[in-house]
Order: sequence, then C-alpha cells, then structure tokens
Amino acid sequence: MVAYNAARLSLASFLPLILIFPLIATAVKHQDFKTCEQSGFCTRQRAYADLVDKSATDNTTQHYSFVPKSLVMDESNGRIAAQLMGLEPTDVFTVEFNFLQSGAIRMRINERDPLHPRYTGAAAFALVSDDPASIKDKTDQNSHSSGHADPQLMSTSFVSVIATKDEWRVKFGSDPTKHNVLSLYANPFRFEIAVNNIPAITFNERGYLHLEQYRTKDNPNAIPRFAKKASPSPPVANDEPFMWEETFSGNTDSKPRGPASIGVDISFPGSSHVYGIPEHAASFSLKTTRGEGKEFSQPYRLYNLDVFEHELDSPMALYGSIPFLMSHKKGLSAAVLFLNSAEMWVDVEKTKGTGSKFQLSNYVPFMTKQTSATSVETHWMAESGVLDLFIFLGPTQEDIFDSYSKLTGRPTMPQQFAVSYHQSRWNYNNEDDVKTVDAEFDKHDIPYDVLWLDIEHTDGKRYFTWDSAKFSTPKEMQKNLAFKERKMVTIIDPHIKKDSNYYVSKEALDQGLFIRDAQGNVFDGHCWPGNSNWIDYTDPAGRAFWKSKFAFENYKGSTPSLYTWNDMNEACFTAQPSVFNGPEITMPKDNLHHDGWEHRDVHNIYGLLFQQSTYEGQLARADGKDRPFVLSRAFFSGTQRFGAIWTGDNTASWDHLAASVPMILSIGISGIPFAGADVGGFFGSPGPELFTRWYQVGALQPFFRGHAHIDSKRREPWLFGEPYTTIVRDAIRRRYRLLPYIYTLFSQASRSGNPVMRSMMQEFPDDETTFAMDDQFLLGSAIMVKPVTSIEQPRTDIYLPKSANWYNYNTFSPVTSNSNGIFTMDTPLEVIPMFLRGGSIVPRRDRVRRSSSLSKADPYTLIVALDKSGAATGTLYVDDGRSYAFQKGEYIFNTFVFKQGKLTSTSSRLQAVSMADLSDDGLESLGMRIERIILVGAATSPEKVVANGVQADFKVTSMGGVFMVVVKNPKIAVGHAWTVEFA
Repeated sequence: MVAYNAARLSLASFLPLILIFPLIATAVKHQDFKTCEQSGFCTRQRAYADLVDKSATDNTTQHYSFVPKSLVMDESNGRIAAQLMGLEPTDVFTVEFNFLQSGAIRMRINERDPLHPRYTGAAAFALVSDDPASIKDKTDQNSHSSGHADPQLMSTSFVSVIATKDEWRVKFGSDPTKHNVLSLYANPFRFEIAVNNIPAITFNERGYLHLEQYRTKDNPNAIPRFAKKASPSPPVANDEPFMWEETFSGNTDSKPRGPASIGVDISFPGSSHVYGIPEHAASFSLKTTRGEGKEFSQPYRLYNLDVFEHELDSPMALYGSIPFLMSHKKGLSAAVLFLNSAEMWVDVEKTKGTGSKFQLSNYVPFMTKQTSATSVETHWMAESGVLDLFIFLGPTQEDIFDSYSKLTGRPTMPQQFAVSYHQSRWNYNNEDDVKTVDAEFDKHDIPYDVLWLDIEHTDGKRYFTWDSAKFSTPKEMQKNLAFKERKMVTIIDPHIKKDSNYYVSKEALDQGLFIRDAQGNVFDGHCWPGNSNWIDYTDPAGRAFWKSKFAFENYKGSTPSLYTWNDMNEACFTAQPSVFNGPEITMPKDNLHHDGWEHRDVHNIYGLLFQQSTYEGQLARADGKDRPFVLSRAFFSGTQRFGAIWTGDNTASWDHLAASVPMILSIGISGIPFAGADVGGFFGSPGPELFTRWYQVGALQPFFRGHAHIDSKRREPWLFGEPYTTIVRDAIRRRYRLLPYIYTLFSQASRSGNPVMRSMMQEFPDDETTFAMDDQFLLGSAIMVKPVTSIEQPRTDIYLPKSANWYNYNTFSPVTSNSNGIFTMDTPLEVIPMFLRGGSIVPRRDRVRRSSSLSKADPYTLIVALDKSGAATGTLYVDDGRSYAFQKGEYIFNTFVFKQGKLTSTSSRLQAVSMADLSDDGLESLGMRIERIILVGAATSPEKVVANGVQADFKVTSMGGVFMVVVKNPKIAVGHAWTVEFA
C-alpha cells in the first residue's frame, strides 16, 4: 500500500485508461524523487571519478596511499592493519583487513581522528555479530531464525605472506583445495584477489577511492587540491549549498555535520555480468550506467522509498536495499557486501580487457592472454558512515550464499502455512465478508491457508486495535478460521497516530521513544492516521517496547493464529495533510535517532529493525515455541532472519508479471529466499487471462499471495468464472501438491542461504547462454518454469540446457530441444511450461486438503526423473510445520538415490518417535507412508519391482523411447532405510 493515497484518492477515474492502454508508461512522478544530479554527494563522487579518469591520461592523478611503516601483519589472527593517507597531508585513515573462517574477507576504512564519529552501527543490526572477526558463540534471536548453529566466524590465520617494498602477497583460506591470494599495494593503495589463479576482484583499480572527512564549514582547506580541479558542475567550494544544506522539492536538509560521503571502485576481471543490489525493477543481469553505450543514464540507487506506481526497466530506488553484488563467469563467482545503511548509488560499467591495470599478470601467467575479455567495473557511492566491505570468493555461488548467510544470518525456517497460499486485499470489509470469502474457497474446492486484513480493520488506523463496528468479535473470527487450520494476518505499520487517548502513542511519548527532528522535538509527519509519530527502533528501548505490544494481553483480540504484515516501513509518510510534498515521501535525513545519530546514517536499516521488533514480539508471546511469520515491504541485509518480503506495489499488467521474475531472482541471490510479488498486480484490475497466467507463475514462486488495491475490482480466484476458475484452482492446487518439495527447499535455505527460486545461471554456471537469462527460472534445482507473460500467446520458446535431459512436468514425456537448445511448446491458457530436470527426485503429496496442515497425515508420492546415466537424487524434509522442535532433532531428513536400477532411502530419524511406534498404522497417521513412486525416463521396462524384498504392483507406459513406471503402495515410508529394485 502506498503513502501517495493519503487523501484516499480514488483510482476509479484512472481505471478506464488502465484497461484500454495497459502498457502505457506508469504514473510514477519523477519530480518526487532525486536523480544523481540532484544529490550532492552523488554529483561530487561522480565528478571525482570523471576527474580521475581524465587525470590518468596526463599523470596528474593523486591517490590514497598506504603508510608502510604503520603496517601490522598479525598472521596468527588473520589481521592486517595500517594507516592510509588521503589526498592531503592531514587526511589520515585507518584500514583493517580480517580473514574470516567463513571464507570471506572484511576490510574497514575509517577516519583516524574524526571531528564527529562516523556511523558504524549497521553491522550490529545486519550481521549475526557486530564483529565477525572475533565473534563469540551467539544464540539470541538468530538461533530461532535459523534453527541451526553456525560455525564460529573467527578470523583465520594466513598460510603465507610474501613482502616486497610496496607490495604484499597474502595466501589465505583454510580450504587446501583453494589457492587464494590477495595482492596488496601501498601506493596507490589498492588490492587484487585471485582464486585458484583466476582473477576475482580488484579494489580501487581506477582510483575512485574518495572519503569526505568531517570538517568545519569555515575550513578553506577541507576540499582537497586535487578535487578542486574538478569540472564546474559539482559544488567544490566548502560553503556551497549542496555541501552544508540541500533543498529538494521544497524540503531542506540542514546537514549539520556537512559532507561525509564515500566512493570506491570495485572491479570484476573477466566477468561480463553482475547481479544483485536490489531492489530495482530491472533485469537480473545489471545494465550499464556509465561508459560508452550505457543503458541507463542514472546509477542504481539504494534508498528505501515508497514509489507510487513505479516504472519498469529502471535503476530508481524502491522499497528495499541490499548493498550486495555478485559477479559470475565460467569457473568463478565472487561477490561484495558494502555494509552501510545510508543512501547509496552504484554505477556499473563494462570495459574491454582483464579489468586489471596492475600486477595480476605477475602471478597469474595467462592474464596477458585475456586482454580482449570484458570486465565489469562498479563505482559505489555512500552518503555517510564508513567503508565496511565484505568480499566473498566462491568459487561457486553456493559457497557465496553459505558464507554470506553465515555473516548476516541464516534465513528463518517458516511455518508450513507461510509457504502456502495467502488471500489478501485492501480491504475485507467486515467479519461477514471474511466468513463469506472463507466459505467460497471451500465451495469452489480451492485450498488456502491465510486470510489478510489491511488498514481498514483498525479503529481509525490505530494499530493493535479493531474497528468495533466491523470486527466486533475478532477472536471468534480467528477461531473459526483456525478450526480449518487457517490463519489470519493483520497489517501493523510503523506510523503511530498522534493521540493522547491511544495507549501506544501515549506510552511511547511518555517513555521518549519517538524519533526527533533536527531541533530535538518529537518528529511529526502525516500518514494514514493523520498526524503521526515514529518509534526509534535503533533504540533498544524502542525495540523492547514494540516487542511487548504483541503480548496477547496488550494486543486485545489477538490469538495464537494471528500473524503480522509490516507495510510502509521505509519510514514513508506525507508531510502535510493531503499534500504529498515530503522529502521523497520519507523522513528528513536530519531527524535524530538514539545516541544522536542522524536519520541519513540509518535510513535503509529502519525497516529491518521494525520487522525484527515485530518478529521478536511474536516469538515472545508464544514463549519461543511458535515460529513467527512477519511480511515486510522494506528490507536490508539480515532481513532473511525475520521473515518474508514482497516486491511492493506492482500493477496489473503483463509487463509487471514479467518483471516479477528478475526482481525475485535478484532478491534471492542477495540473501532473501522468501520473496514474492502481489499476484494479479496491486494497482488496477487484471483481465481474466492476465489474472490466470499470474496465478500459474505466482504458485511457483517462494511467497504466494493474491493482493489488490482498495479501488481494484474484487478478484477472488473464482470470480472470473469458467474456464478461469478451474485453471486458477489447478495452479493453487499444484502449489499444495508440491509443498513437501517447497518446504524442503526452505529447509535447505535455512541451513545454507541457497535461494528457493533460482536463476538459470546458478543452476548452469558454465552455460553462458544462461548468464543474462531472466525470463525463466528453476524452483530449487529440479523444476524449471517458463512463465507466459504476454496476452494470447499460443506457444513459447524455452531454453533447455543440453547438459541435462528434461521431461514435461505434467505428462512426464521426454522433451528434446533443437541444436540451439530451444524447445517450442504450445501454451493454451491451461498450460504453464514446467519441466522436470533429469537426475532429480521430487516429493509430492497428491491429496489436496482445504489447508496445508490438514494434509499432515497424507502419504507421499516420489517422482524419480532419471538423468542421462540413469541416476537421480533428491531429499525430503519433514517436521511439525510450526514449532522449534526441529532444533532438538524432531525432524526427518530423507535422502533418496536412484542408481543402477535401485532406489534407496537413508534418513535422519524423527527423535520424538520410537521404532516401536512406527507400525503401518502409525506411519499412516504421521503422514510418512509413500503411496506411489513414478519412475520417469527408464531405458528399459522392468519385469518386476521389489520393495524391501516384497514384490510390488506396478504399471509401465512407453514414452518416446523411454518408459514410465508407476509403483503403487510399495509399503515403504519416509524416516526409514529401504530399497526398491527395478529388475
């Protein structure tokens, strides 16, 4: 939901145009949001980079340099520290490297003697420890969010150090199979890293490193002499308005401490693609913003904003920010995290050559042979804070996901209902409306797990309250849903109605918990309730206060089956009633937080802290026994520990349906596997074909919720009538059949950080055709999906990598592509192209109940899709679907392997159940029985099937030169070791 509608402007007058011209450019108001040219620090840093490039041709460039005598090499603790000289003799910084056991490198640069402290607090909130170089065992909320103890993130010792006059080569890493070398140079200061003799990353290769020191306004020497040579376009005098105050759209940022921005270039030699830095409505492989042939004129912006009707194919900032970027080339993936919660801009440029002007060729002999290769060079610009950089070296993407999630926290393991279907709109009107919608799902035989209530359920937009006329018996309403194992979600936003009679407002004011303006007064803004205040979640007292509000005695009308939706937590608001003229619809940067930090320092982390506080409130109300569910719109590094996110307020158009794929892929590789898009589009009213196609795609994405704007026509899954109701029902039921597989993927993500929805590039890392592909994806590693994203599309082309063999998911027939890997498939409305990857074993539950929990006693089906060698593997994870009992070992983790005609099962046992309890009846009641095995792609037809020494019934069907074998009731179960032989 967007702040733009603060006056409840109806979209009704716009709907005819939306319906007639669905592909016309969206209504985003560019004048409400800054460009780089309107941002002082972005302008200065870009101008500095231009100057460096120009000066490099005439040898007038000055660089930051190491002070060699200050160097400390602490080999046993994996630490390098030194002083760094800036562009003036008085510019002195500290630089420190830590080599972590996780395989990452951390580098920090800060002012040695700052006039004001620089903000370093982002690490305390984004990481599982604020000092991964020396972390102790930490088992706070993250032990609940991950459920699995992470290895210590201690520094690791170097393997060796070779030093010359101005160069140090450090071999590091605890894995003897990886030959990692960091080459560090003193003047100019820069470093380069190679993995197994493959260049991975270079830092400050282009000389863009530039840190603006805090200074006094009357200091004429505050601007370095070198920077004073910059072109006239950026402000270069110390008293320029952009330096000490900045006005945009009628709002003035006082900038009391002056400029303090950071710029640096990071390059990826030999790579042609980089990914990440969400959130942007742009391609998965990031387009260029700098250099010849640039595809965008603006850098990618990272600044959490509520952008009304955002446009597509744009580097504009959206709702979340994760300053994580990954490169990939054949043989190596590498990534960086610039951990900073201030506003950022990132330029992307592709150049010819290795991307290394310096010394890599000295120790990587084949570098000279790569001079024609493309490299990606990025320029990072942050408004304030420190340079806190983490480097992840792969060599695989899975290595990076594992290392990154060790640092920022493993993704939370959701309850089973959370990965099922959610039904929402702004708004369900009253309890009768809720009762009717719930009954209609049952009437049309469509499963769902969660019904959502938007802001209209409250008493005057006072959160933790209910409209007594519309929702007079909220507990009874939730109880009626819970009888069918269904849940409810209510929206709770961060703006608190300014009302002395509203207990949340009064208590927070009395305890001094609200954010303050630049003058130290409680900050007043305007949002849904009218005049509002915002709690400071950087303050531990603010987080504890919010946590307490979820206790059942405080949140009147709540029950254990009620969960939470955190919207508007970019800190968005409207500055005056009915006037949309705030500074980019968000909080002024000179507002004050806990310990005097400005909002500019913490802006991008505000939404994370709000979601964390909500998560901890849910955890506390259930005494730590019930897994929370919290959906957030804003996000940052670490958000994965606390729940799900969605892509924000999209539009009911084919283009927005298509855009959901690269957006979720980008979010997934950046550490948040639990993400989705509003099915059907938030704004506008989709036609029946678009609505149907969107459900087919959304049912195969990690977070699956239908949602709509208050002015959109009602669009519950049955309202378009036939044939659409049947096709949408089939899509939702397909999701429910696949829940065992999907839930297993979430378990894997909670242990490794591996995305649930994966790019073709991740699963086929040596196939360059996939590197920029973002119109098809994989659910896990086993199921490939090609969404249909245009109207009346009778057929579609799918790329099927030749390294695997493929089967039609619905018919199990083998699929063969042409010489270019293209398979053309008919796509009538009832068909979404889905393919089983050979070598996979997919568990399903083919009996669909009204909600996911009601299927817990149902048996499983195993689909065994053979690869070219006649083998396949797969896993199944089972727990109680709701609690933290799995942390005590109360789960099943089954591994299935098919090889040489035998399907075998090995399992980690469910500790709460003894062997004596596992009778046939007990297995059935626990839902552990396997009722069917479907073997796909068998080269020969078996004469018999023997399950644990007993012959089983089976049926064989010939399919395109191979055979499908269906084994019925083989009398085996998950949680057991067994063998099924096809002879």
